[in-house]
This record gives sequence, C-alpha cells and structure tokens, in this order.
Amino acid sequence: MLLAALTEPLIGLRGVGPAAVRAMARLGVTTVGELLEHFPRDHEDRSRVTPLELAAPGRPLVVQATVAAHRWFGPGGRHLRVELAAERSGEPPRAALLCFGRRFLARSLPVGARVTVAASFERRGGRLEAAAFELRRGADAAGFGRIIPIYPLTEGVRPAMLRRMMLAACGRLGGLDTPWDAGCRRRGLLPVAAAVRALHFPDDAAALRRARTSLAYAELLRLQTALYRRRPPRRLPRRAAGALPGRVAGGLRFALTGDQEAVLREIVAGLRAPRPSARLLQGEVGCGKTLVALLAAAWVIEAQEQVALIVPTELLARQHARTAAAILGPCGIKVTLLTGGALPGAGRQTLLAALRRREVDLVVGTQALLQEDVAFAALGLVIVDEQHRFGVAQRRRLRERNPAADLLLMTATPIPRSLALTVYGDLELSVIRQLPPGRCAVRTYLARSDRLGEVFARVRGELAGGGQAYFVAPRIGAPAAGAAGADGAPEHPEPASAAAPGAALDAVPDALSLHASLSAEVYPEFRVGLIHGALPEQRKHAAMEAFRNGELAVLVATTVVEVGVDVAAATGMVVLGAERFGLATLHQLRGRVGRGARPGYAFLVYTPPLAAAGVERLRALKETGDGFELAERDLAQRGPGELLGLRQAGLPELRIAELGRDLELARQARRDARGALAGEGAAPAADCPG
Repeated sequence: MLLAALTEPLIGLRGVGPAAVRAMARLGVTTVGELLEHFPRDHEDRSRVTPLELAAPGRPLVVQATVAAHRWFGPGGRHLRVELAAERSGEPPRAALLCFGRRFLARSLPVGARVTVAASFERRGGRLEAAAFELRRGADAAGFGRIIPIYPLTEGVRPAMLRRMMLAACGRLGGLDTPWDAGCRRRGLLPVAAAVRALHFPDDAAALRRARTSLAYAELLRLQTALYRRRPPRRLPRRAAGALPGRVAGGLRFALTGDQEAVLREIVAGLRAPRPSARLLQGEVGCGKTLVALLAAAWVIEAQEQVALIVPTELLARQHARTAAAILGPCGIKVTLLTGGALPGAGRQTLLAALRRREVDLVVGTQALLQEDVAFAALGLVIVDEQHRFGVAQRRRLRERNPAADLLLMTATPIPRSLALTVYGDLELSVIRQLPPGRCAVRTYLARSDRLGEVFARVRGELAGGGQAYFVAPRIGAPAAGAAGADGAPEHPEPASAAAPGAALDAVPDALSLHASLSAEVYPEFRVGLIHGALPEQRKHAAMEAFRNGELAVLVATTVVEVGVDVAAATGMVVLGAERFGLATLHQLRGRVGRGARPGYAFLVYTPPLAAAGVERLRALKETGDGFELAERDLAQRGPGELLGLRQAGLPELRIAELGRDLELARQARRDARGALAGEGAAPAADCPG
C-alpha cells in the first residue's frame, strides 16, 4: 500500500459507526489507509446542470426540477412515483423518479419543492424515468456541483455515505510523507497524499489526470524498487576465453543469425559482470533460443562451473537433453537428464553424487531440479525454458537457493514490453526476432465445427503426401472402453460407423473420443496416436517417439504438446474448440508445425456463435503470425490479470497503473529505481533493449 502508514481504524473517523465499519469490512477496508486506497472505478462530472426540458436518455445527467406530483403504484400502492417538471411554472411533468420502498420521500420531497437530481434516465411511454438516482434539496459539497467519484460498493454501503467517509479520511492526509514523494516531485508530479486527495475529489478534469498519473508512477516506482532490492550479492568476476563456445558453434551445420549473435553477446556480457545476471530471453517459436542458451552454457562450463536447464514437462526435458547431447557432447561436455520419473532411486542417488563431484557439466530436468536434495559442486548458470510455466515466486526461489548463479529465462510466449518492463523489472531483456533461413510460414485457417468434414479431407490429402498432423482437443475426456497400446492406439477399436466419418463427434470433442473416431472412422488407413497429461511418462514418451520417427501419421493430444515439441515432418495442426484457448496457447500450438522443409498449416475449429472477444481473438491469429503483436493484442483484450503474479510473489500490487497505457511511466520508474539504489551498490543501467 502507498498509504500503509495510516493504520487508524475506521471507527475513529467522524460519523462512522459500527454498522458502517462492518459494511466496509466486506470490501476488505478496515483502516483509514485502506479506505483511501479504495480508489474510484470511475468519475462522473456533476459540475454541469442540464435543464430538464433538454434532458436526454441514456447518459448520466444532473438536472434541476420542481416536484409536480406524487403517484402511488405497485401492490397496495406501496411504491412512490415522484413526477418532475421544469422549473418554469405551469410546465407539465417531463420526468419521474421511481422510489421503490421509499415512501418517506413523499414527506421529504413535497409538491413544489425544487430539487437537483443526478441520474441516468430512460425513456418510457414518452417520459423520462429513473429508478437509481441521487438528489438534494440543500448543499452537499461531496455530491453535487463537481466531479464526483464512483466507487465499488457492497451491501450496506451507499454512494453518498462512502463519499462522506472519504472526505473525512482525506483530512488525515495533511503532512503525510511517503518514500515515493521525492521521485514524484523530481518528475514534476504530485506527492502521494496530494494525488490521493485529488483522485477522490478532483477540482477539474486536468487535476484528475495529473492525480492518476502521479499515483501510477508512485506504484510503478514502488514495484521497481522492490524488484531491485532483490538483486543478488557480488561475486568474483568469471573468466573464460570463449574457446569452448567457439568449438561448439564451429560444429554446427549452419551459421547463427544476426539476432542470435547479438543476444549471445548480451548474455556473455552479463556472465562476465561482478553481479550475477538475470535475463529474460524472448523469441518466436523456432527462432533458436535453445541454441543460444546452450552456447552460453558452454561459456560457463569453460569457466569450470555447472549449468542446470529446467523445463516444465518431462517430454520437453527429454527433447532438450537429446538436443544438448547432440550439440555439446562432441566437444566433451557431459550432459545428463534428471526428472521425477526418469531414474529409479539408486540411479537418482548416483546422479546426485555426480553433480556434487562436478562430474556432470549440464543437467536437464523438470522441477525435480528444485528439490532440496539436488546440490551442485559449482552451479554457475540456471536456464529456465518456458519460464511463464513456473511463475515469479519460483523464479525468486531459484535466486535464493543459488545466489551466485546467473539466471537465464526463456519464453516463446512473447510478453508485452509494458508488462515485461513492470513485472520483470529485475531482469534485462533480450529479444530474438529473426527466424533461421528456410523456416517455412504457417498458414492459418478458421473453420466452423459444422465443416469439420472438410478439414478432415484437407488433412487426408497432406497425410497421403507424407505429412503428419496434430489434432488438439481442449480436454482429455472419459476413459475409453478398450485398453490402449504403447502408442496410445486402442487394442480393440470399435467398428466403423455407417454415418459420415466423424459425424458422431461432439462440437468440441475430448481427446479420447477424438482419437477413437479418427482411428476407426476418419483415418483408418493411417496410424493414429494419443498423448495427454494423464498418461504415464513412459507412455507419453513412447507416443512422442513414434510420431517423431514417422510411425504415426496423426497424433491426437491436449495442450501437452504446446511447448517444446519439435517434429520436423509435422505440417498440420488442427485445434478443436479453438475459442476455448488463449492467444498465447494457440500461437504456441501453431508453432509446432512448419519446422521442416515443408510449409505448415493450422485449422482453428470453433463452435459458433462466438462472443465479440472470441471473434477478435481468432481473427487476430488469422491476420498475423507475429507473436509479439499477438501478445500486445492479448494484453489489450484481457488485461494483465494473473499473469502478473505479484501477490503470490510478495510484490506490490498495481491499483492505478495500467500496463497497456503506462509504458513510459514504467520506463521512468525503472530508471529512477536504479538511480536511487545506485548508492546501495546497484549500478545504473540503460532501459531494456528491443
């Protein structure tokens, strides 16, 4: 909280009784500071009064009128209708206030009384009506004649009541200083207390904008300061000539792209620094992030230190171990695999002992590498692939357990710059945008679920030409009746249906029913495999290897194949129930194909009708293959949401700052936090590249 120092209970505010305290507790508000940080969700300009005869429906208005009549309606005449006329005498009623259960208003609003009403009217039967309104007959500085705040409410908390409480709380702001005020003043912004007061009760629109900007900057500065205070301690400078990475690169059958070379230089500069580096490497699917990471690992290994490569799934761990052994093994680098199910007890203990004796240079594994009994002789670099699967809290635990090791996080799910600058403020950013030469484009098609037969036909043509295809379903489904073989194919499939192939499928089939239908009805001439998260690791590995080796033409899967799976011959991706997936997941799935010499294609099959957001999401995927552009669109559609993970990581939350529009403020806060902490030993640095 920006106002954490204001710990006085609400009961101490003038006019606040026990009932109000209980009601505010339902909003999570128990102290004066929490009340003041219960910020408005909107503001309404009540400084302009509209004559009743000019009032129009559909938007908030403040009108002045005269009570012309009382009418009673409803069962037994229990409800009051207050009819309003223009203030000119003799005018017929033009509007009405519907007062459900508020008979007392007949006494407080007598005929002939002049009132000021704030309401959003609707037109019914030629007249304007409003059931939700605020009104006054006397002065009410908090409610009328100015821009007023609109707050989130709960049962027992009325708008006027909350505004009166907020006015009283603002009286506690006098003389309050916060750690963020100096930074705000240097940027020509309001100190926190003045900005909070102005946000609740702004004098005009310009004051409201300045207050919001000031508080957004203060929040971002607080977050960046918290991130930088987590920086690791100094260490002895690391020395390596770079001969080993040169030998590894010389053994490749291709040259690095310009982006790969530039990013590798950035990583190595961090590895040479007197403080352990922390870097986020972003790049499109297939851009060569893993290769760059392995070359950086060779640099650390040349300095007589070890490297751990952590991935979210055993499937991906096995693939990376295979790749690392092929690239690094010829240069004498020892690579091994450690996952939860890869080794029996005795084998695991042997491997752990080898790590402690530095007989292993690079270990690839899942979260099993985070267990307490895993220790290294000299861990110099931790690489985390698909880091968004781990979260900010796990990243923090990695740094705490290995404070002297460098940290390299990789993701093929691009993170919007605004989000990265804010959440990953303690990291440097590197970006690979270039794809290696020869990488084929992936064409994306949208298909309605009632045209699934046409999709099946198109895929059959590709399969007949030697291609392979993934079919992805959003859920696993109920267990099939027949037992499954090692590659996931049923040993006793049901006989083919007389209906059209696949006709019995649901609009959004599960993986098990989809596999049964494709095997028996749609593609009986091809081998169809199955892989999903509930399968034992050995079964998953066997199915993936069968697909990789060309023994399977089709692989039915859940999103277990979303990350890291690399099968060069796979050209087709069919996602059923595509409307149920996020942009990042769909982009990742699409990136599984077109990784070889043949172009890829992706069918996103959806079930109409779609909400506007769903239409926009699928249209975005069809229109662009740029993951960075898709990431910005995803942020604009969904907001930062739980992607931040700030609460779980013990970091300050953002209540005012909006990442989609506060990029420049995030940059400023990043610079200012580094500058302020430079005296504590943190060297100032430039903004993130890219």
